[in-house]
Amino acid sequence: MAQGLGADVTILEVDLERMRFLDITLHTAHTVYSDESRLLQLLPTSDLLIGAVLVPGARAPQLIRREMLRLMRPGSVFVDIAIDQGGCAETSRPTTHDNPVFTEEGVVHYCVANMPGAYARTATQALANVTFRYIEQIADLGLAEACQRHPALRRGINIMEGQCTQKAVADAHGLACGDPAV
Repeated sequence: MAQGLGADVTILEVDLERMRFLDITLHTAHTVYSDESRLLQLLPTSDLLIGAVLVPGARAPQLIRREMLRLMRPGSVFVDIAIDQGGCAETSRPTTHDNPVFTEEGVVHYCVANMPGAYARTATQALANVTFRYIEQIADLGLAEACQRHPALRRGINIMEGQCTQKAVADAHGLACGDPAV
């Protein structure tokens, strides 16, 4: 969206395949390999920083330290999309749609948990579009057979028979990790 509005957009990424895809689809955006030195180089000239770090099933790593935000100009904005996984900045804390922003180190923070909740109908439709085929498979085949035929479905089960089945989720919540048969 920012690119469409004429902003100079730089995307920091660690997945080379994703970078190639972004280079093809976002013609005027700059894609660069993400590392701390590149981020430190970009912060002083960034008006908007969007943190979108995801480690599936686990807490997001805090890649943005307080002193890094001090490099941004006062009034700059930081949006922490990773807030649902604990946030990717040391200064992040969850906010709500009713009280969405706070300022730390002169940088306005937007850390609304469940950001798609502002557009519940659209978010529900998007979620239904990507999950319906799995629900249909479970209904038609039963859970065990559906997981047998579609390993991706098995990887999406976090709790089974009262046991946490995903190591990252178990570690994040101090639980034992089991692997009940499906």
